[in-house]
Amino acid sequence: MSARRRAIFVSPIMPDCIGNGLAMRMSLFAEALSHIAEVDLIVVPVAGGTTTPPPFLQRLGVRLHLVPVRDRGDTAFKLLGRVSDPRQRQRLFEGYGKPSLASFLSAPVLAEIRAIILACRPDHVHVGRSYLAPSLLCVSEATSVSIDLDEDDRTAFASQAALAKARGDRAMADWLMQEGLACDALVEHFAPRFRQVFVSSRGEAQALAQRHALPGLTVVENAVAIPARLPARDDGATLAFVGSLSHAPNAEGISWFAGEVLPRLRANGVACRFLVAGAQAPESIAALARHPRISLLGFVPDIARLYQQTTLALAPLRAGGGTRIKLLEAAAHGVASVATPLGAAGLDWSDGTGGWIAADAWHFAQACQEGLADAAERKRRAALARNWVCRHHARALLVNRICRLLADEPCRAG
Repeated sequence: MSARRRAIFVSPIMPDCIGNGLAMRMSLFAEALSHIAEVDLIVVPVAGGTTTPPPFLQRLGVRLHLVPVRDRGDTAFKLLGRVSDPRQRQRLFEGYGKPSLASFLSAPVLAEIRAIILACRPDHVHVGRSYLAPSLLCVSEATSVSIDLDEDDRTAFASQAALAKARGDRAMADWLMQEGLACDALVEHFAPRFRQVFVSSRGEAQALAQRHALPGLTVVENAVAIPARLPARDDGATLAFVGSLSHAPNAEGISWFAGEVLPRLRANGVACRFLVAGAQAPESIAALARHPRISLLGFVPDIARLYQQTTLALAPLRAGGGTRIKLLEAAAHGVASVATPLGAAGLDWSDGTGGWIAADAWHFAQACQEGLADAAERKRRAALARNWVCRHHARALLVNRICRLLADEPCRAG
């Protein structure tokens, strides 16, 4: 069956099994599809990242089509971006009706996608993320379609908007709210096309189900490879954050930790250092390199060695959605964590599994201090988390599950 079946996967980023969390999420579906079909992967890099195929894709044997988007955005969106008055610009954005990332799906880009799809004649098309749903305009009505929403974009953008409003940036708050509403409108508009809809957690599924009639709404958790355990070589005082620094919630969380939590730790006499691993640091994060206790590592190719040096992994996130692959990754490497409630959202492990959860700066500092001081408790919580990840988030387990779900999809009629 797999030799005869053909699938298209439209991804917003180059899938890879390491590095960027979105790339890792997309890699799950790329691998699963490659087991049940001949796959043509269309990368429309609206979410950024590299355009160089990683070894992972070469091993899968998928046919890669890269559709460039730079300087090919929709003219209407370009024009509204040039409006200087924020209120008028906001009104135009609301009238535009699509999220900003969907603006890259201009007529020339869609024409290129359509040509690839017509040449491939797929039995099934899978789309990664809501903002790429307009690519379905290029797909025959008779072709079965699935989509990975990953998270509830409306809720995720609303949390970012709340932070912008709290810091007094009302224009940005209004813009972010509209981003979420526009993503949600795409889900509603294209819902009749979906045969299968995937999300990363039960909370995301519940939120979406309250607003939309989505057929085949299924939770497929985020996944990590389970590495061999390496002996810990940390100094008992190393805090680390691993993630894409171009992702706004990540950058905001790091800034919050550096500005609100780290000074409390120093005031309490806690000697520690903070390692930040991730590419594409914005200016606000790059400026932290001047701090004597903060080291910006950039992209780290050997993440296992970094986790060997890490005493506690941090997820100080106060906005965003989905589940944090990097918390799962830390657990898989046997490292305990400290996270905000939002940072740990979507993980169904019980209290005390994985590490500590703290909502505000004072409690976050206390949790870090407790975790740094108690090696035995760190080890206990990390062991519980690794066991949980092995049972629920192992990559092979979830790839096989996606295979079963997508293999049940009917082939193209006619």
